[in-house]
Amino acid sequence: MGYDLISGYDYDDTDVLLGAYDIVGAQQRALANPRAAQLANLRAMAAQQGGMQQAMQQRLVNSGALLRTMNPTKARKQVLGMVSSGTIAAAGTATITARPQTFAFKPERVFIPATIGPDFTIQDIKVGNVSQLVQSGDLPAEAFSQTSFGVEMDMDTVQTSQDFIIQVTNISGGARTFRALILGRSANG
Repeated sequence: MGYDLISGYDYDDTDVLLGAYDIVGAQQRALANPRAAQLANLRAMAAQQGGMQQAMQQRLVNSGALLRTMNPTKARKQVLGMVSSGTIAAAGTATITARPQTFAFKPERVFIPATIGPDFTIQDIKVGNVSQLVQSGDLPAEAFSQTSFGVEMDMDTVQTSQDFIIQVTNISGGARTFRALILGRSANG
């Protein structure tokens, strides 16, 4: 036996457990105290639903579906500037690194000003530690001039906290500063 504080009725534990079933004894008690039977039915249904919710949650945990991948909702063309830290000595090689501050950045084209193109060769272009060239080597920086045609590239996507790297060599007779602009698509969440 129990006492329901809300309704003020005494109820039998059997009513709670079997409230949803048509059992002659419980039916007779339900006729004698309909409010207690109604409360018992509600409690039994709530217990059953709670068990179902718990089973569904456990199924989600077991399937690994608790984390959901969020895809970007906005994409647009943006630029990434790259400048050497100081001048690069004659015949010197430098690694220029940039870390885009977007969800993802997919570089499509490298622009090197025509005024400095003849002074540099490109040794490598990397996303993280993966080269974006068929083989590293001495590529003329002039090929990436702002007036060049058909030099778009299909590079890997630079993910959050990943570096975009250009390695260059100064082939001029004096110290020079390297500058470049990278055009690509960025995705923002």
